[in-house]
Amino acid sequence: MEFDGINIEFVQADPEMLLEVFAKKNHHETSAAVAHQNIAAQLWPQLRGLEYATGQLLAVGEDVDLLAGASPDGPRLADSDDYEEGELLAARMPPTSRWPHQGLRLRPAHDQEVGAADLVLANLPLVDARALTRSTKTDVVMFHHEVIRDALTWLRPGGLLVTIAHRQLLEGTDTQPRRSIAKHADLIGAVRLPASALRQAPLLDSPVDILMLRRREPGHPPAGLNFIDRSPVHIHDAPDMLINDCYANAPWAAVGNIVPDPIDPNMTTVAPMGGDFGRTLSKALATHVDIAIDDGLYAKQRPARPAHPAPKQDRPHGPAAGPDVPAL
Repeated sequence: MEFDGINIEFVQADPEMLLEVFAKKNHHETSAAVAHQNIAAQLWPQLRGLEYATGQLLAVGEDVDLLAGASPDGPRLADSDDYEEGELLAARMPPTSRWPHQGLRLRPAHDQEVGAADLVLANLPLVDARALTRSTKTDVVMFHHEVIRDALTWLRPGGLLVTIAHRQLLEGTDTQPRRSIAKHADLIGAVRLPASALRQAPLLDSPVDILMLRRREPGHPPAGLNFIDRSPVHIHDAPDMLINDCYANAPWAAVGNIVPDPIDPNMTTVAPMGGDFGRTLSKALATHVDIAIDDGLYAKQRPARPAHPAPKQDRPHGPAAGPDVPAL
């Protein structure tokens, strides 16, 4: 970007917009492949624990071959002339007993495969790009909400969506997108990765969420983690701040220290802490999986529960009731 008088006035008038532009530029120019490979290495053993070991896999988004368990040493989808990022891909479920999956073959999904998948992996666009302006925050949340709603329709009842989403989806003040998702799915796991987990760019990126959403079977009440509202969380040497209920109730699910965001003081971020990132991520996922299994929220499809008719209300009898009034 070349700066002239107009650009200088723009920067002085809206420095947040400039930082956002640089953040998006950094996002597109910096690879997250190593981080996605590490996430996959911790994710697949947990999918085995949830018994998502057979059936149909669908995958969409950045580095979906790595998230699906493809060998990092093999040919990459990103290098193929026949693949466009954002294309929906399909494969038979690879073996969950080992990683990476040497024989994984992802191909374009067919219409008959959409709606009956057992597992969907979705890495949403710009998951870690910092969104500062009100309009951009709204755009990111609504777009991620729409992709998640679509992805849930690709699943069979009881199927699982594992998605990487921008933290704004869970932290936005507008609860409507979360309420919309909660009508169709139960959140059985949520892990917040620290800022710079995907791309090493301090202050220019945002913490991201790994969400495990199980499509609810017909007739069953909502279950899993509460994720619609926000509640206070205690922060060392700082006033309590609001954070999504799923992290307020389980701060161990943040892979790092929850601290005030140095750029957006109204929100929290996750600062990386020393130690083995993979081991901490694995422990957080495993804890969620154990709870989900205890609650019966795993691969086995629960039978549909018929809707119960509303109970009949007793009508008063006798002269005081008066004659029946015809319906309009």
